[in-house]
Amino acid sequence: MLHLRCGDDILPALRAGLPGTAARWCDALCEGPLEPWPDEAARRRVRSGWLAARYGGTEAEARRGLEDDDAGLASAGEHDEVVLWCEHDLFDQAILVYLLHRLDDLAPGRVRLVCLGSHPEVPDFLGLGSLTRAQLVALWPARVVVGPGVVARARRAWAALCTGDVEALVRERGAPDDGLPFLGAALGRYLAELPAVRDGLTLTETLALRSVAAGGERPRDLFRAVQRFEPAPWQGDLMFYAALRELAGEPVPLVTAGRALPRVDDPGFGEATLTLTEAGRRVLAGEADWEMLSGRRRGLGSCELRPGAPRWRWDAAAGNPVRLD
Repeated sequence: MLHLRCGDDILPALRAGLPGTAARWCDALCEGPLEPWPDEAARRRVRSGWLAARYGGTEAEARRGLEDDDAGLASAGEHDEVVLWCEHDLFDQAILVYLLHRLDDLAPGRVRLVCLGSHPEVPDFLGLGSLTRAQLVALWPARVVVGPGVVARARRAWAALCTGDVEALVRERGAPDDGLPFLGAALGRYLAELPAVRDGLTLTETLALRSVAAGGERPRDLFRAVQRFEPAPWQGDLMFYAALRELAGEPVPLVTAGRALPRVDDPGFGEATLTLTEAGRRVLAGEADWEMLSGRRRGLGSCELRPGAPRWRWDAAAGNPVRLD
């Protein structure tokens, strides 16, 4: 039996409390480039470069981490049962649809799922890492067999993510859950990372700027403040710090520390003191559009946000993306 988890948090409990092998698979597919890669080596080449540039460390270190995770996944065919342990947030749901897509080839018919959005004994449930070993083991008998309908929906969602098809993502957000009840909300949160119609900010950037404007200064405190506004918190601190670092970037910084910020994996990053710039105040007030001011080239998965590409924006009032031709 193989247990797969998108992180290290519950692996010791699974190893101590349940039979089988427990392994990690946690490429942060909710951020960064996505493509319909021809093979996993191609995915690792692209993703390792992006992960190192975004979150720190070296490309070689990032690639070794991805290789180790893929080695555990590749062993799935040797097991009678493969159990995926995940929760309701965007980070986990993006990985879940990828793993269901891969495991349909590696271990067809042998996949089981433990996926929660709440727990009756944990009022402030944030994820499986909030549970004790006994609570995790108690979930074991209720694991669900992954059937063809679940796999089909996961494949559709993964294809939409890989191709950057915003309209397909909208369709999948509203599709019947087919055994994936948290996927629709997670895809909606993913789409909210498109630049907003009002000001060119993603939802993460909006929440970050509002927290700075409300008096927050240190990135570590801002991270905690922003998580309270997320119905299903999905970012780790380095992911949030990377968004803050972009807000402080040239040519039009919206926040400033009065000096160059360190890399996001530097312990000093969380202790920096950030304030809004004049441009930041204007953008937050809806008087300027950061996407237009900065001229930045970025993307959401495979959806390129650049001159000449379809100009997808997020309409927060409508709760939908809109295409500005």
